[in-house]
Amino acid sequence: MHTKPSSSAAATGFPLFLFFAIMMVAANLRAPFTGVAPLLTDLQNSLSINASTAGLMITFPLIVFMVVSPLIPRLSRRYGMERMLLAALVLIGVGIAVRSVGGLFWLFAGTIVIGAGIAAGNVLLPGVVKSRFPNHIALLTSAYVLAMGIMAALWSALVIPIANASWGNWQIALVAMIIMPVISGILWLTQLKGARKPDSGSTKAPGRSIFRSLLTWQVCGFFACNSFLYYSVVSWLPAVVGEAGFSDAQAGSIHGVFQFAGALPGLIIVPAMARLSDQRGLSASMTAVNLAGFAGIMVLPSLAYLWAALLGFGIGANFILALSFLGLRARNGDQAASLSSAAQTLGYCIAATGPLLLGAIYDALGEWQLALWVCVFFSIAQALLGTRVGRNVLLPADTAVS
Repeated sequence: MHTKPSSSAAATGFPLFLFFAIMMVAANLRAPFTGVAPLLTDLQNSLSINASTAGLMITFPLIVFMVVSPLIPRLSRRYGMERMLLAALVLIGVGIAVRSVGGLFWLFAGTIVIGAGIAAGNVLLPGVVKSRFPNHIALLTSAYVLAMGIMAALWSALVIPIANASWGNWQIALVAMIIMPVISGILWLTQLKGARKPDSGSTKAPGRSIFRSLLTWQVCGFFACNSFLYYSVVSWLPAVVGEAGFSDAQAGSIHGVFQFAGALPGLIIVPAMARLSDQRGLSASMTAVNLAGFAGIMVLPSLAYLWAALLGFGIGANFILALSFLGLRARNGDQAASLSSAAQTLGYCIAATGPLLLGAIYDALGEWQLALWVCVFFSIAQALLGTRVGRNVLLPADTAVS
């Protein structure tokens, strides 16, 4: 069963208000926890924790993604994608408030709640795009990744000045983020009118498991490599450049450059995907860009602003491709949501190891070189997977939704 467009969506070829509402939802799906990264040093000092423990601030949401993602497709078919997205925004807002109470327990508890809300939004948005904008998948995906990146970049640049203000601290810097889910939730309420009624007895669609398709595993692998790279870099880039001599404020700005650059590839991806016969070459070329960024950080860290931009652009481009594949390789909205759930469940299982692993490597060795080489390995693996998932193929028609 597919999620039916609302009457306003059906009445026009491109419903602009729905488009804006989706962008606002997307703006909540990264910043609430990536915006913590510039504050990790402050958290370590304030709470007397080491780098590995601080890395759990990024790892915990990824573990929650892995646990929650498999539950979302079935819940969305029962309650509707619109209601589930509103519930996701509520969870994000509650988590932000809890996380800011103070103390390590509340910090981690709020982070887990935020992770549950973001997991739901991450799984559902590709399905919403497939159902509501089936002819504009690359455009909509690029647009909502741009919204995610702009908001994440904004908070990465703002949290340090807020925390360092005479009236501020790290708790105030974190709680300020609550404005995003509040505004987005109010806007998304308009999408509940005409939304699909809950199923009285949702049953699993017949067919073979989505995991019996090799294409599913290739999409999962591509998504996993990209997620590992993104969350590893977003967690520790401020610390890496801080060790190279940049101040906390400069490190926050470099972190913001990485986030913003990750949103820009949509300006290239959309027209390129329209002209190319498949996405294999595009993925390989974007991986080459982020490899150049890792090489630069290792060899000439004084140019960190440039390398952060390259890393953001290359990883961001492949992130857009990874999300686009969830719709492009599926045959309908429900299948896209199931493929999204599979990719994000397995992908974040791998990604969750990144911040913790790199933090542990630094704790053991006292420097970041080996950790950066681990990222190079995952970049190469992603390029190889891109040669398979970038082909213009679809999941089998008899593949079941989960």
